[in-house]
Amino acid sequence: MDAAEFRRRGKEMVDYVADYLENIEQRPVYPDLEPGYLRSLIPTEAPLEPESYEEIMHDVERVIMPGAASPACTELETVMLDWLGKMLHLPESFIAGTHGHGGGVIQGTASEATLMSLLAARCKTIRQILVTDSKKSESEILSKLVAYTSDQAHSSVERAALIGAVMMRKVPTDEHYAVREEMLRKMVEEDKAAGLIPFYFCATLGTTPSCAFDHIMELGPLCKSASCSQLQSLRLLMAGSSDGSI
Repeated sequence: MDAAEFRRRGKEMVDYVADYLENIEQRPVYPDLEPGYLRSLIPTEAPLEPESYEEIMHDVERVIMPGAASPACTELETVMLDWLGKMLHLPESFIAGTHGHGGGVIQGTASEATLMSLLAARCKTIRQILVTDSKKSESEILSKLVAYTSDQAHSSVERAALIGAVMMRKVPTDEHYAVREEMLRKMVEEDKAAGLIPFYFCATLGTTPSCAFDHIMELGPLCKSASCSQLQSLRLLMAGSSDGSI
């Protein structure tokens, strides 16, 4: 698409939006569609060749507009992230597919993604504990949950813990400003002995103040094996601050 076509298509899109608003009463108030409807309407793999603008807009009307805006867009994100997962040759457990065990959606910011991961870990941890000990209340479990991150981590990690109403402990770093396995292990064991429930660790790959990388090859196995009476493992998020990737 060159500059001239970009200008022309941009004007057409303004007309499309204006026409939608002007004739909105002709569209259904609520979509008569079931969750997951979109997956069968588009390819299961990312296209290898580009499509024309007309073909894209035809698909928008055929696939997206029949559904309520946000659910349709969320389903599209899920399918497209499956495309990305397949392109990266990720394990099947990372793919939503038709079973819905993996997958994901696009978050607006890295800070939002950190918060979502913490809330998901919190929710899953509480559910797991309630299965094994139904006498405990959610508020009692929540008061004992503890998360961890580097003392070099971006402030958004600490804010996520504040919003999620869980304790966040900052793990001291080595002379290279990186978290090592023994540092995290010591804090986890102390907290377990105190009756707390370790459930989440946010590692950093390129910290904001020092561009340091935590030792993931050490920390990953620790998080996987850091079991206590209620949990199978610490949930591990790897966040990049200096390069903006998560």
